[in-house]
Amino acid sequence: MSIIKKIDRHFVNDSLVETMASLEGAITVLSRDNEYVDKVLECFSVDKTKEKVIQIGNVKKLLEDISDLDSMAEKKDVRVKVRDIVLDKMLEEEAALFTLYGISDLDLIKKSHADYIQVESRYSAKNDVLEIHKLGKFANFCRDSGWSDLLDVIKEYIRNHTNNDDFCSARLIRPIESERYLLRAVTSDKAYRNYGINFSVLVALLSVNRYATSTKSDVFIDNYQIDDSRVYLSFRLGTPVRIDDNLELSFSLILENDEIKDSSVSFSGVFQLMYTSKDRNTNITLRPNTFRYPGEMPSKSNNIDMLTYTHSMSIEKVYDKINNLPLYIEKYVSQVAKYAKAIIDIKNPNEVKSFIVDAVCKAKKDEFSKYKEEVLRTLAAIESNSIFDLFEALRSVEELFGDDIVSREYWRKKLFSLLFSRGKDN
Repeated sequence: MSIIKKIDRHFVNDSLVETMASLEGAITVLSRDNEYVDKVLECFSVDKTKEKVIQIGNVKKLLEDISDLDSMAEKKDVRVKVRDIVLDKMLEEEAALFTLYGISDLDLIKKSHADYIQVESRYSAKNDVLEIHKLGKFANFCRDSGWSDLLDVIKEYIRNHTNNDDFCSARLIRPIESERYLLRAVTSDKAYRNYGINFSVLVALLSVNRYATSTKSDVFIDNYQIDDSRVYLSFRLGTPVRIDDNLELSFSLILENDEIKDSSVSFSGVFQLMYTSKDRNTNITLRPNTFRYPGEMPSKSNNIDMLTYTHSMSIEKVYDKINNLPLYIEKYVSQVAKYAKAIIDIKNPNEVKSFIVDAVCKAKKDEFSKYKEEVLRTLAAIESNSIFDLFEALRSVEELFGDDIVSREYWRKKLFSLLFSRGKDN
């Protein structure tokens, strides 16, 4: 659960001028908690003195929401020695109390009147600390068994068996209405760069804006979900592509970034197939789980996302990768058009639905498992004697996930694999 309540937006309008925003306004909002703004603007050759408009619909509301979220909490990265993060108490629901000693941040010292501070963990922060010492599961066992004396032993072990020279970055957050800081994560002091939400959104807006202006494409934000640590942002690119008389394809570029993790910031693509039959319309959304870069051999087409960059990369390296985004988008749309044609040529939709039902029964992902019964009920309720009926059944399943992005994206990837594999068999 997020520390600050997440914002979940969906839009039906396209790139209307009144929903756009100035580049200057975007930079002002996204400069907060973003130490790399000037370097990003330099790489993109942005001249802040010239008033320009970001040619992306609904970006104005996105910036308002980010500004509101930023005003609700204070974030800090505090450099401390690993041995100076001391376990005080194990709490329920994967939380713990820690004291951070040897703090040099003057603002924190002033507020706490000491060079140490006690913080309660959130997200994976407890495991971030304890797994440095491979003690996470053992500490949980001691807590559940009521062995507080063994927890004291753990604390002593950590104090005495950690190299004094090992530093890390403790990522803290303080909700504005609270006096206490929370520990969100512990990251590498050397390899990790704070490519947080505002950084990744700024890079995405500059990149997509460049694509929109160079290709003269209509681009708008169709949905996003954002909180204090994570962003999922979808850009709808261009007008739908006609595949055949009954089928259109629309493409969305997805930005995902979890700023408390060491994993990559990613750009991936989803596509929506809009099918018409006898004046009836339906649609399904799929997320390909492979992507082949231009010039790459088919045997190498195992890239999960279109483009990624890690928190250890330099700004210049990030820019070099992002600079290829228009080429990747063109290639991606070309690839998914072929996928779409294979799917629409399926000749036995009811058999395909049975195949999907079997796959759902075997699915083991924890986040998805809780939906299994509802998914199977929904699929059973609709006879799939035509492609239209199959699409209707699959569309109804996606509606079950609501704002659960993890399960929804898992379903989209799984569905693409199943449909494409059956489409090729026809």
